[in-house]
Amino acid sequence: MKRSNLFIVLSLAALFLLNFAGASYVLADEDKKNNSSLPAITEAKTTEVCVLNIGSASDAVGLGSASSPAFASNGPSSFAIDKDDNVYIVDAMNFRVIKVSKDSKIVSLIDYPKGETDNKNEAFYITDIAISRKNGDIYLLNQTIKNIFVLSGEAKFKRAIDIKEQVKTPHKLFLSPEGDICVYDAGEPKVVIYSGEGKYKGRLSGDGLSVYCNNEGYIFTLGEFDKSGRDILLMDAISKRDPKLFSKLVKSIVETEPYDYQILGCDSSNNLFASIVEKIAEDVIQTLVYKIAPDGKTISRLKVMPLRQIGDTMPSRHFSVSPSGVLYGVTASAKYDKYIIVKIM
Repeated sequence: MKRSNLFIVLSLAALFLLNFAGASYVLADEDKKNNSSLPAITEAKTTEVCVLNIGSASDAVGLGSASSPAFASNGPSSFAIDKDDNVYIVDAMNFRVIKVSKDSKIVSLIDYPKGETDNKNEAFYITDIAISRKNGDIYLLNQTIKNIFVLSGEAKFKRAIDIKEQVKTPHKLFLSPEGDICVYDAGEPKVVIYSGEGKYKGRLSGDGLSVYCNNEGYIFTLGEFDKSGRDILLMDAISKRDPKLFSKLVKSIVETEPYDYQILGCDSSNNLFASIVEKIAEDVIQTLVYKIAPDGKTISRLKVMPLRQIGDTMPSRHFSVSPSGVLYGVTASAKYDKYIIVKIM
């Protein structure tokens, strides 16, 4: 390369770096402005929605045993809320969904296919569930044979959607506001998008991706860290529009680094729920839940102390956001003999 051309390249590179640094500095100032206007943190209160026994009875969920299939979880794998505030719990060890009404009554036990053979290792593991906000259909994510069972609201089998060509380890499921099916693949990781009919539409790969998207088709994604917290980005899996900065999760305990940042879900108004898991003291943590409006402005911050878990059971969806914007969680009784769903407000 001639000396004159090399000089031009180096000059352009230096100019780019100066501009990039300037942009970062502006964003840092904007962060300070946003932080000063964050809403106050409120203490969460929980209300029991349903209390289930452990076992295989009609009022119970199964935690598995030595003769159970070798699932990645040892208990109920997930739960979801419909537009009428009914709770659907995937009782994975009993191969059914337990539907509980908002007044805490078991409405129905919805059986789904257990497997194609008598081999317990080939029994179907349903890792996640989603309820259509349009027609009440039930979507069950099958990790064993990598498909999605679709049942009607009346629990009638409608169809199965094959996803094994695109997804290695299906883990989480979300139905977009536009009716697309979003699947999170824990094996790569990536998010794969299908139409409501099951046609492949696009994918995103990388760390920080969630399975949740807004009404414009952008996937909510955890972005860069800085000394105050972590960005939330909007990324496009289908049309490949440029990523956009959406909002930011800001630490409340500045002296420590958070254990984790999480994107928890969306309500029907496209408000996003996300969280920071922070260390308060030795072996003491809190979860700070952000509710963020579609324009990226934080509406509220809720401090949730750890919910008691049964053994090492941690469902793939241990928090769930209802269409009306209420946060639900999974916990257990003091004696660890009851499985409990609570509202967190």
